[in-house]
Amino acid sequence: MIIDGDLMFSDKQDVSATGYSSNTVEIHPNLSPAGLDMAVQIVVRSASSEAATLTVELETSSDNTAWAKVAGVAKPSGEAVFSLSLNNVAGLRKYLRLRYVVSGAFNIMSMLVAGSGFSSAARVGNLPARGQE
Repeated sequence: MIIDGDLMFSDKQDVSATGYSSNTVEIHPNLSPAGLDMAVQIVVRSASSEAATLTVELETSSDNTAWAKVAGVAKPSGEAVFSLSLNNVAGLRKYLRLRYVVSGAFNIMSMLVAGSGFSSAARVGNLPARGQE
């Protein structure tokens, strides 16, 4: 898998309180994921405990200032890699960002991906973030 930095929401972002991805992703305003396997891929690089919880919400905006939630997914227990499919998400606008709702602390990498196999933990489980030693 090739990762484009322009499609990264978070790269080794520490999240210990509810907040937003460090990056906003700009997409074509008329993008429709119909017929294309698209998702937000989330990789939890570390968590403060097994009891820590994480919900990822996708927000969209036409002007990069007023945001609306369009979808969300909770991290499955025991999973380090999970995704939020965009196949049935309506109303995507020019800008996308993620809102992380947490209890506990996490180190997160997240990106917009397309193509088959994006949800496979085996394919991205050992994927290093940029600058990782």
